[in-house]
Order: sequence, then C-alpha cells, then structure tokens
Amino acid sequence: MEKPSKDTLMQPHSIKDLLDNARLYALVNAQLDEPDFRQFVADIIAYGIDMIQLRDKHANDRTLLVRSRILKDSIDASGRKVIFIMNDRPDLAVLAEADGVHVGQEELPVELVRRIVGPLLVGVSTHSIEQARQAVRDGADYIGAGPVFASQTKHFSQFPGLNYLREVAAEITIPAFAIGGITEERLPEIFQTGIQRVAMSSAFYKQ
Repeated sequence: MEKPSKDTLMQPHSIKDLLDNARLYALVNAQLDEPDFRQFVADIIAYGIDMIQLRDKHANDRTLLVRSRILKDSIDASGRKVIFIMNDRPDLAVLAEADGVHVGQEELPVELVRRIVGPLLVGVSTHSIEQARQAVRDGADYIGAGPVFASQTKHFSQFPGLNYLREVAAEITIPAFAIGGITEERLPEIFQTGIQRVAMSSAFYKQ
C-alpha cells in the first residue's frame, strides 16, 4: 500500500475526513515493555498506518493509559495525522483523549457509548450483514467486517469470509474495514470484493 506523501503531513483535517480517507488500520496490544512498545508504534506509524487501535484484554487500566500516552506522543512526534482508537473501553477512551472507541457485539451498544464519549468516533465489530445494517442504524461511524480468515489473535467458530465483504461493499456506505487473518498476500482477494480498507494485527508483529 502507498505510504503518505510529504504534502499529506501536518495538514489540518477533521477526524471524519481522516476516517473517510483511512485505508490501513493497525491493532496493537500493550504487552511489549515501554521502550519496545514505543519503537513498535513509531515503526508502524512511519510505515503509513492511518488508524491505530489499542486492543488488549489482559492489560490493566493503568498500563493501557500509559501505553495510550506513548502512542499519542509517537503520533505527535511523527508529524502525521493518525487516528487513535481505544478498544472496548469508552471510559478509557475519554481519559486517554483518544479519537474514538471500538466495541464488539457483546459490549455496550452505540447509543450508550455515545453518552460516554460524546463526539468521538465509534466503531463496531460486525459478523453479518444484519449486524452491519444495525450498526449503521445505530449511528456507528465505521464497522469492522469479519473475521475473513482465521487469525492468531482471536478465535471464532465461524468465518463470514469474503462473501460477507461482498455484501458489505454492495450495501454499507460508512467506512468498513475487513478484519481477521489478513496478510499482505491476501490483500488482492480482499480488494476484489469491493472492500478497500483493512485492519491488521499479527501481520505487523512479523515485520
């Protein structure tokens, strides 16, 4: 995927504008120690990531907030505009001054998340076209669509796969990111569905 040109750096954009133009979304965990975490996020920001989600169900609140500060500092130091999303925790998204929060089907619904985060972005994980339609009706700003393939970070008994991506591409108008087992080698078949945005996790840790 193309890395950002110099004239995209430090340009004023609204968060919604940035989201509309986002194509590559990285999901990172907090398990690295602080120096390694700082280096890792600096590397993926330099690579050209548009969005970063801090997702770690095993880290405590203090650790997540410390990693959030490192992440925000790294984004600021890069001179790039990168969207910072907190996973699952609208309360920590506000405390960390994130740009948004991402929730799953078993977390708080969008309406209640909005009461906590106000104007911040709200993303929703979806696994069927019915869930995608509901996310749109609920006022989500974007969706994750998948899992497309088996992944090393989460385990599912069923995979909506490429057919689900085709359904989303044909109907859903808000930004939709394919997620689940996506590697660089699989990008062509993802893009052939009509989906042009991807979220990746383990692929970055292999670099």
